[in-house]
Amino acid sequence: MAGPEVYRAILTVHDFFHYVSREMKTASVEPYINSTALMYALNAPHRREAARLAAGLTPHYREDLSIFTVYATPAVEYPAGPRIVGGAPLRVDIGGEVVKLTYNSVDETLAVSMETARRLNVPKQGAYYKYTPLTTFKFYTVGGRGPGLIRIGKKLAPARVSYIRLECSRRSGVFSPSHPVSLVDLDGYKVLGGVWVNIPPYPILVDAALRGDYFDCGGEKVIVPPPRVYVNVKP
Repeated sequence: MAGPEVYRAILTVHDFFHYVSREMKTASVEPYINSTALMYALNAPHRREAARLAAGLTPHYREDLSIFTVYATPAVEYPAGPRIVGGAPLRVDIGGEVVKLTYNSVDETLAVSMETARRLNVPKQGAYYKYTPLTTFKFYTVGGRGPGLIRIGKKLAPARVSYIRLECSRRSGVFSPSHPVSLVDLDGYKVLGGVWVNIPPYPILVDAALRGDYFDCGGEKVIVPPPRVYVNVKP
């Protein structure tokens, strides 16, 4: 197949999943997964090159992005409806809900009174909001496809990913991407509109209107990864 190598990817988590957007005792979620998390998961052969635990815990996102050969856009949760597993819809509408899971190891009222009155060393209290298993997200890849089974998120939840290659042509002008756009991917683009969502490590732009190069894939529009950021991605 001639043309750029662009895929529509459907990701379905198979465990409770959260990609933390904000955390102050309660870790909340947005219906998005940032592209950095996806690229670390999809570029499995390069993850060892990007691991730097021996040098400390400071992330080196810019350096790591230059290593990866598969680019991924941020993912957005599929609308409520049949769940997608392996590219096929389930007949039962499950997944897609956000549930609250606490990590209090003692009763909250007792722990607060103990901590206030006696200043004792008691377990921290808090909660995570997580998506239920079989929640589905959609994103796009450029330069190739990743594995069909990955681990994603803070707790490395297992997920299945199916890919459909799209017939695309490269164009330039004003367009609205069919996906959210990470702040780091706007190099070379003029932003004409959109809504910023704060989600680590970089904010993402939702419902964007941009001017620049893009792939037109039969109505679906995907940004061209900035070559100065993704030097190893070959569309």
